[in-house]
Amino acid sequence: MTGPRHLAFHQSLNIVYFANEFGSSVTAYRLNQAVGSLSKFQTLSSLPADFAGTNTGADIHLTPDGRFLYVSNRGHESIAAFSVDTITGALTSLGQFVTEKTPRSFAVDPSGKFLYAGGQGSGKIAAYRINRQSGQLAHFATYDAGKNPVWILTMQGR
Repeated sequence: MTGPRHLAFHQSLNIVYFANEFGSSVTAYRLNQAVGSLSKFQTLSSLPADFAGTNTGADIHLTPDGRFLYVSNRGHESIAAFSVDTITGALTSLGQFVTEKTPRSFAVDPSGKFLYAGGQGSGKIAAYRINRQSGQLAHFATYDAGKNPVWILTMQGR
């Protein structure tokens, strides 16, 4: 059982990506807009191959340019990163990046330069720079957020 939890529509391709809560994976589907159907073409784990613990997937977001996709792992306490093929929409794993405990929600800012992950279990928000060439995340700050942060939202500045 995979248990799709959240989805992300690619900005320029007819592709939809699902974060699978119980499968700790991400699944890519081709979207046929004419008939409103989805056709699965790829599923990749959001965890490293050697992880043996308990995990559930949570949130999913693409960068605004559609080149990178991120999924949060609750249990492994990480953000999984994937590159997106700009022609086919196929994913390639870029690995996982350690984050705060129980990363239920995260957001990519509208510029595609930053990712903010809320640690529901830690009461903190971890901030990362997104490498625009590689998709790698570089942690640069941690902020106190108060008890139980469950939703992260970024807004376009003026």
